[in-house]
Amino acid sequence: MKKRNFEIRTEIRASVFQLRFLTGTILLVMIFLAKAFPYRAWLVESGGSLEGTPWIAVFLYSISSDTALLFLPLTVPLAAAGKAQEELKSRYVLFLTARAGKKRYLAGKIYGAALSGGTMVIAAMVILIAILIPWCADIPDLSTPMAMQSVKILFPGMVCGFLNGAFWALAGSAAAVITRNSYLGYALPFILYYVLTVFQERYYRNLFFLSPRQWAYPSRYGAGVCAGILLVLGAAAALLLGKVMERRLTG
Repeated sequence: MKKRNFEIRTEIRASVFQLRFLTGTILLVMIFLAKAFPYRAWLVESGGSLEGTPWIAVFLYSISSDTALLFLPLTVPLAAAGKAQEELKSRYVLFLTARAGKKRYLAGKIYGAALSGGTMVIAAMVILIAILIPWCADIPDLSTPMAMQSVKILFPGMVCGFLNGAFWALAGSAAAVITRNSYLGYALPFILYYVLTVFQERYYRNLFFLSPRQWAYPSRYGAGVCAGILLVLGAAAALLLGKVMERRLTG
């Protein structure tokens, strides 16, 4: 058990503590800030925030914007989506499976991909909060006691953000292995998100649970429903990744 935990921790560290993870986090923060800037400017022009604590209002607006949710599947696969395919292509996987065992290796790749995507989203959100608190400090809070917001309101969005990042990172990793192309592992989650969003808006307008936007940030449904959908999708993506990698290893 200790050896298994050690191998999984090693894979997680290799997926998170690297330059591509940092690059993806910075890009995600920049995307959030690009949406936060005009909304903060609007609050300043309006004389204050009627929606509660200004920095919380700006934070929720930026992470739930269509642009941020669209580009999130493009950034979260950067850290680990291509690792499995790169190791399979270079045959370095033979050394790793001989050292750790096939099951531990596959488990490590699944955990590493999932945690790299989820942790990237959380890291970007934490950095965004650290920027917004002083940045929005001079904006008056004009909300009524009924509209006052607590930091507790951030928790559902961050949980769904973590699960959303984990799902798209797993989907990108599986796509890279299936197509045998690391670059497609970075691009296909973005394409899939866009296609699913367009299909839902055009053909299944009343079935909001089919929209990736609703998985990422709960607006039509509660956070529990969105988290449940993401858990199911994440488990399916993890199972697919494990199966296609095992097939490549034994084939």
